[in-house]
Amino acid sequence: MTDLTPEDIAAARDEGDLVALLLMAAGLTPKTPRQRTAETAPELDQVHIARPGAWPTGASRPTPVPAPSGPQIDAALTDYRRWLVADRPHASTKCPCPGCTPGGIT
Repeated sequence: MTDLTPEDIAAARDEGDLVALLLMAAGLTPKTPRQRTAETAPELDQVHIARPGAWPTGASRPTPVPAPSGPQIDAALTDYRRWLVADRPHASTKCPCPGCTPGGIT
């Protein structure tokens, strides 16, 4: 099989084994291609392994603190300015914002 015709090459291209035909024409034996193995998907970890500082199983992060409104910002800034002008006297630690005290001061 040393004489290849254009029909042989066209048929080999259609069948998808042109490389094998050319190797056989050169006197070489084509190797059988390796079979592809289906990659298995990794198993999902269904067991929770406790880690220091990690969220407990089934827990979610807390909701973010809502942004303060414009009047709250103005009131806090005014209070801070009064505190600075009064030479920084001792201040109370009670804060009415929802981030510091849930539900605010009642």
